[in-house]
Amino acid sequence: MRVLVPVAAAAALAAAAGAAAQEVSWTVPEFPDPLRFSSLPLEPSEAAAPAPGTVLLRFGSAYFNVWQRTWHTATIHKEFRLQGQPLQAWEVQTLAERHPHDQFYHLDLEGTRSDLAATVGLGRGWALTACIPWIEIGAPHWDGISDKFHGVFGLSDVERQTFPRGQSNVVIRGAHGMLVRLDGLEGSGVGDVALALTGPAGSWLGGQQRWVAAVEAPTGERDTLRGSGGWDAGLRMFSRWGDDRRGASLGLGYTWLDPSGSFLGLQRDDMWHLLGEGHVPLGARLVARLAARFDASPLASYTDSEVGRASFYWMLGLRGALADGAWWSFDAGENYGSQGEVPDFSFHLQVGTRIGR
Repeated sequence: MRVLVPVAAAAALAAAAGAAAQEVSWTVPEFPDPLRFSSLPLEPSEAAAPAPGTVLLRFGSAYFNVWQRTWHTATIHKEFRLQGQPLQAWEVQTLAERHPHDQFYHLDLEGTRSDLAATVGLGRGWALTACIPWIEIGAPHWDGISDKFHGVFGLSDVERQTFPRGQSNVVIRGAHGMLVRLDGLEGSGVGDVALALTGPAGSWLGGQQRWVAAVEAPTGERDTLRGSGGWDAGLRMFSRWGDDRRGASLGLGYTWLDPSGSFLGLQRDDMWHLLGEGHVPLGARLVARLAARFDASPLASYTDSEVGRASFYWMLGLRGALADGAWWSFDAGENYGSQGEVPDFSFHLQVGTRIGR
């Protein structure tokens, strides 16, 4: 909440200034997925290329909520009449002993990811982007949003009431081991900083193509959800048809994850990525966006459960023009059930501007 308020206030003040509509490159907020955001996920904003001598500045803040689990933890929790109490390590160990061949998991996380990014135009269509994330786990305690949503539409609470709100739990029983983190995940700090270089890749298939080479430095604290401890590298290709107000784009990418890095101590697998989006104008000032993305899991070799499968996430958003080429955008995202594990829902708010010519 603390990080979302100043962004909302900045957007409201700028809008109140009564700016004329401006064309801006669509810069999508970074994807707030705690399973992947320290493993260099695909980020379309890295393909932005402002004119030489121009700096594109943007600040975004996103809230994410993850509540994903197999039947195991709720069953044993109710068996021992522990409803409303936190999950205990001995319960997880009991499950492992009772079901030695089951690969189960329990993910209960919420938090915010805020990103400050700058893209410098280098000329000839080349640009360099630096992105500094600030990640907070265990706040702002908005778990009740999904409860109210499910209640309005008469949907099941998927055992949310069996466990207390505000927990930060990661339990993943894989084929050859078990990760149990029931405390110590809360906190905030700088995440892994990413640098990306982009350039043109020609015009074909009726669109404009761009390549992106990205690297992520281990600036976040190792063995937390904020950092991997490794140097990760990725190569991406983006195609775009149309313009900033009406068009579509496609992104493909592959990420090589440093073997010396990890996800909470677990060795990671290299990942592939696929993203598609389209946008249409809504009057003179607004543009609507619909996007869908597929991402491989960094834990594909560790577990055969849904945590190790590729995920599918879709987002719906609006972008509005502000003064002097500035803009704001708001996106809401939701997972596609039973297809990998990503946040159940997320909210993204972003403001940006150009400096220079």
